[in-house]
Amino acid sequence: MIKLFVVKCFRQLSYDKTISSLTEEEAILLSFYDENGQIKLPSGGTLHHFMKYRLGEKGVNEIMMLIGEKILKLSQEKEAKIDSTPLEASRYDKHADYNPHYECKMDKAHITMVGTYPIFMTHTKGLSGDSPELIDHIEALKNMNANLEFYSADGGYDSFLNHSDIWYNLNAKPIISYASNAVINQEGEEERIDHWVNKKWKLGGDIHAPMENKLRFLYEIGRKEQVGMYLRNQNIRDETFDDQYKKRAECEKIHGHIKGTVKFDIRRVRNQSRKLYSLLSFIAYQLLVLTEMQNKVEDKNSFGRYF
Repeated sequence: MIKLFVVKCFRQLSYDKTISSLTEEEAILLSFYDENGQIKLPSGGTLHHFMKYRLGEKGVNEIMMLIGEKILKLSQEKEAKIDSTPLEASRYDKHADYNPHYECKMDKAHITMVGTYPIFMTHTKGLSGDSPELIDHIEALKNMNANLEFYSADGGYDSFLNHSDIWYNLNAKPIISYASNAVINQEGEEERIDHWVNKKWKLGGDIHAPMENKLRFLYEIGRKEQVGMYLRNQNIRDETFDDQYKKRAECEKIHGHIKGTVKFDIRRVRNQSRKLYSLLSFIAYQLLVLTEMQNKVEDKNSFGRYF
């Protein structure tokens, strides 16, 4: 049934038209036959009920995590990135927010990719901030046992806590864009790090420990912002930072490809179903990507050969 839904998303048809569009060969490939070899296709209503009620948001999120973990295992990429993209609504939609930046009514999809592979997504209203979504993405990557070196984000995610949360939870370097007038924060300098480690010696602080150990100690006793200040200072001083940050430019290209492959907007979708259907479209795209990876397709995003 999930494979059949991927077909629906890729062909961008209604449930009933998806069923009627299947050839006999396709029905057999999708395993819709009984012990006597007779083809038994579900109705459009049955497919809809399975996806919306049998799976629901909880089931879809679990599938997304499973697919994301498989993609991570097959990928050799060590660099992740997060960005949001608009899920456009009708101009007359009374439930969607008007976002002046994108100049349209919309919801948002917040997507983490590893290389060009979509790993995890959350859905919010169109005026919701990007930064609060980051912790859910960090936790998802952590639960997937992601092995990363870098995690990049634009200036909307620039906070000391985000820097320290990425570093501590994922053991990855945060590559977060900072303002052109950003300055070195003195509380994040090595001298102040040592001061606070020494001050908390009764809790186990060791001024002679490696810097990584001192930062972990400070994070664990609640001085997360100071750890973030240190990490941000390092980025400001890093001459290779701009080259590392440029790699996240792939985000918009992949977001555009998702929208060109499956229905990735909220037009003609009931308000209470928008999160579910956005997630369903996302995992349909993930499954297409995973199929490519498992079949070792060199020409990426050549999904037409499967349908």
